[in-house]
Amino acid sequence: MQSIPWLIIFSLLIIVAAVAFIMALRKKVAYVMLGAPENRFDRVPGRIKNFTKNVLLQNKLLNEPYGLAHTVIFWGFIFIVLSEIPFVWNELFPEHPMGFLENTFGSILFMIKDILATGLFIALIVALIRRWIIRPARLYRTMDAMLVVLFIMGIILTDWLYAGARLALEPEIISFQFAPMYQLMGSLLGGMTHSSLELFGAIFWWVHMVVLLTFIVYIPNSKHLHLFAAPLNSYFASLKPVGGQIKPMDLEDESLTEYGVSRVEAYTWKQLLDSFSCGECGRCMDNCPANLTGKPLNPKELISRTLKYHLIDKGSVMKKYGLTSTGEENEDKLAEIAEKNPEDAAILNKNLIKDVVTDDVIWSCTTCMSCQIQCPVSNEHVNKIVDMRRYQAMMEGDLSSELLIALRNVENNSNPWGVGSSKREDWAKDLNVPLLRDAENPENIEYLYWVGCAGSFDARSQKVATAVVKILTAAGVNYAILGTEEKCCGDFVRRTGNEYAYQALVAENVETMNGYKVKKIVTACPHCLNTLKNEYPEFGGDYEVLHHTQLINQLINDGKLTLNTEAAPEPKRIAYHDSCYLGRYQQEFDAPRALFNMVPGVTLVEMDRHHNKSFCCGAGGGRMWMEEHLGERINLTRLDQALAKDPQAIGANCPFCMTMLTDGLKEKVDPEKGLTVIDPSELIAGLI
Repeated sequence: MQSIPWLIIFSLLIIVAAVAFIMALRKKVAYVMLGAPENRFDRVPGRIKNFTKNVLLQNKLLNEPYGLAHTVIFWGFIFIVLSEIPFVWNELFPEHPMGFLENTFGSILFMIKDILATGLFIALIVALIRRWIIRPARLYRTMDAMLVVLFIMGIILTDWLYAGARLALEPEIISFQFAPMYQLMGSLLGGMTHSSLELFGAIFWWVHMVVLLTFIVYIPNSKHLHLFAAPLNSYFASLKPVGGQIKPMDLEDESLTEYGVSRVEAYTWKQLLDSFSCGECGRCMDNCPANLTGKPLNPKELISRTLKYHLIDKGSVMKKYGLTSTGEENEDKLAEIAEKNPEDAAILNKNLIKDVVTDDVIWSCTTCMSCQIQCPVSNEHVNKIVDMRRYQAMMEGDLSSELLIALRNVENNSNPWGVGSSKREDWAKDLNVPLLRDAENPENIEYLYWVGCAGSFDARSQKVATAVVKILTAAGVNYAILGTEEKCCGDFVRRTGNEYAYQALVAENVETMNGYKVKKIVTACPHCLNTLKNEYPEFGGDYEVLHHTQLINQLINDGKLTLNTEAAPEPKRIAYHDSCYLGRYQQEFDAPRALFNMVPGVTLVEMDRHHNKSFCCGAGGGRMWMEEHLGERINLTRLDQALAKDPQAIGANCPFCMTMLTDGLKEKVDPEKGLTVIDPSELIAGLI
């Protein structure tokens, strides 16, 4: 096996495998680099922390029941791959062995490797049973998925068989003494003749190497490229808050000829890397409210199939003709290609929107962020959808009639309800609510209470606003509202693609608040909270922003607000609903629960989907203003999840959620049952 001819053959195999691997990998890298530039090389300590937590420690995966098996596969595979180096070296160059492996240290190392390999083999069996027998819907049963398991199993089995043969020939090998599977195989093969063992060992050494090298070539040509792409993707993950990841657009840049994304290469390189990083685990689709209610949006399908396959098809043609873009600047070259090769031209001219990704997919998204929160490889789904919406809104004006009405209402009256902006403070006319414009020294006002459009114009949300005012007044908080000077924060405007209108709103609001030297803001709307806290700083509005449940907790804990528990309402069993924009976006789960639990007689019940896996109400991402034509209604699905807990009320912390769940109650529950949706501030206000 160590003769010169065999060494030459093996060297050639390695060279062929290495060249095939590098060529396939280089092609994929070239596709990714077609994307627009984006700086993901800053804040190195934070990126190392992300990498350590999500890759090395498998943090997100360990939160799932199957996570332990995957962690075993991950580390077992890494250790086995590293151990191939001395495995190959010592067999090819026995006269110059890696001596440190031929002693006690080597025996410990091989023992660890053998134990991990055994755990890996068992975990792979679990994976096969799970995918092919238990058959969860989120896992695709493809030949690709089967092959990778069989390859790794083949590598382990051939390693065991070769080592067993060698151990049977040389029982005194120190490095194999504490490796249980090696010892087992050695004892099983011990009855064979010396010549048979030599032949058996040689055969399985070569089978092992062929399987290993074939697998190496296979990886970059399959979905399992994520073995290399996912760690990089986790390192380059956004370090911005979850709610601040929508990319700002420089509307002053005269070089921009296109707003949003209508061509796959207009995405950034990081957005394209996402496609190759996806391991198709299906956690995103298993938690996507659109997918779970029968909408055409499947985040896994969008990232790992639709966008990736389109990128590969288009990227191969672009590279063929030396194109870096298919924008207007290359019109002449595209016309020449169309004349010479219509098939290639058809691929280049395929529209990302409509031809590749349909309108129904783009507009099914509620921007609930569950896909990104659940994703173990740091894929960023929501921005891709928002970028396509931007193109439709700003370049094509291709929006639904209901959405156009809401946007026009914002343009004319600064709120999506379309109520005259002069009536924004009417809800507070009998409450003696202080107005910031009337303050002698506005800079001394501690909190601006940002009422939001819902609190100002929606009758149900006005009750929450009234409760908040009552609490702030009772606690002696120095606060004021903007009244008619407040405009829509722009949350839904941005998420439906109209960045121009969004930035205009931001500019006016920031100018107003900075003019009053606002430093702290409290709001009862998580959508306003997220926009003011995480997006306004990029436009000069840097404020400390709290949700009303957070501030009320502070007031109670600091002794500034005393509750009269004797005035407690009748006992209620409340099923609590985590809103997306307070829960997943802000990672605030405790404050609303703490307030509900302070009310005597309240029994708080968790729905099956709660905290980071809470189910969306269906209103985010502009869906509040759009009809739901496809599949089941998201709000009704969430309501069913609440009703399954047999509640007397449903707890919420967001005006959008309250609207959607209340609408669901009107449709599905007899009014005589008295089932309502309630904000914790309303109960707390009743104890003052």
